[in-house]
Amino acid sequence: MEPRHLAAGSYRAAVADVPEVLELAADVCQAPMAALKVADEAYAHFAATLGLPVALDVPKSRSLCDIVAGTHDTMVVDDAPHDPRVAGHPLVAGATHVNFIAAAPLRHDGHIVGALCVFDNDRRSLDAETTRRYLERLARRVDTETGLRHLLKHRSPYELTAQDDLLATVSHEFRTPLSAIQGYAELLTDTPGAVPPAYAHQLEAIGRNAGRLRRTVDTLLRAVHQHRHEPVGNPRTVDLACLATSLAAGFGDAGSRIVLERPAYPVPVCADPHLLEVAIGHLLSNALGFSEPDRTVTVSVTDAPHPVLEIRDQGPGLGADEIGLLGTPFFRGADARRNEAPGMGLGLAVTRRIIQAQGADLTFASPAGGGLSARVTFV
Repeated sequence: MEPRHLAAGSYRAAVADVPEVLELAADVCQAPMAALKVADEAYAHFAATLGLPVALDVPKSRSLCDIVAGTHDTMVVDDAPHDPRVAGHPLVAGATHVNFIAAAPLRHDGHIVGALCVFDNDRRSLDAETTRRYLERLARRVDTETGLRHLLKHRSPYELTAQDDLLATVSHEFRTPLSAIQGYAELLTDTPGAVPPAYAHQLEAIGRNAGRLRRTVDTLLRAVHQHRHEPVGNPRTVDLACLATSLAAGFGDAGSRIVLERPAYPVPVCADPHLLEVAIGHLLSNALGFSEPDRTVTVSVTDAPHPVLEIRDQGPGLGADEIGLLGTPFFRGADARRNEAPGMGLGLAVTRRIIQAQGADLTFASPAGGGLSARVTFV
C-alpha cells in the first residue's frame, strides 16, 4: 500500500470520534452542511458529516480529496453546477443541489489524505476568501488533533513515561474546547454588530487568553512527542532580560503589578525561546494568582556569576515541607486546596522539566515573612 494511503487509514481511524469539529466549521463558515472526507486507494469516504441528507462515497478520481491533493491548496467553488471539476459530484448533480463548495486539505505524515469541506445550496452571506481563511485554520487544527489522537492510540504504554502519558492526555483534552472557544471568538470578532462595543474588550481578552493557552498546549505536546520525550526544543541564544520584559508586557492589565528589575544590556542564555516562555510564563502566572490583587510581583534578571531569573511574590508562602514537594505532579499547597483554587497540580511539574531540559535549575524559597520566590539559574 502506498504511504499516502497508509497515512489516510491512520487519519480516518483517529478522526472518527471527533465529529464536533464539523459543527464549528459549519458555524464559522456560515454553511448548513459540513463533512470530513478521507480517501483510500479507490474511494473518498465520509468520516463524519453534518447536515447532509445523503453521504455517498465517491470514486477517488472524482473526489474533492483528489482535487485538493492535486493543487495542495484549499478549493472554493461559488457555482458548482458549472464547474467541470465538481459538476458531476453526487452532492451537486443529485437531490442535494449543492451550489457552493469549499474544501481544505487534511494532512498526515506529510501526505494530503482528505479534506475538510463545507457546502451550501443557497446564496452566500460570507465571501469566498473569508470562508477559505476560516476553513484552512480549522483544517490545521484538525490535523494536529488527529495526529495526537493517533499517537495516543497506537503508542505502546511502555514507550511513554507516566508523566509524558499524563501530560499528553491532559493537553489533548484541552485542544477541542480551546479550538471551539477560539473559533467562536473569531466569528464574533469578524461579524459586524455581533458584540456590543462595550464588550469588545472582554471578547478580545477571551481570544487573547485562549490563544495563549493553545500555544502553551501546542508547545508542551511538541516537547513530549517530537523531542524524544525531553522538552529540549531548538536551543539558541536568547536574551533572558528581553524575554522577561516581553512576558511581563503580555499579562495585560495584570502586568501593572509586575516590578521588573533587569540590566540595560542583554543577558544571553542558550535555550528554546518558546519552551522557556512557557515555563517562566507559568511561574509568573502563579505568582500573580497567589498574591493579593493589590500586591506586586518582582521579576529580577542578573548575569553574575551565572544568568538568573527570579520571581518573588507577596503571597502567603509555603512551609518547608511543602516547598520540598513543589514540582511533584498533582501536588497542591494547603492554601490552594482550602481555597479551591483552580488547577491540577501539573503546571510546576511541567515547568521544572522544561527548565531542567534547557540546562537550568529551578529552586523555590519562602522567607519567614511570607511570599514565595522561584529562581531559575542557568549553569
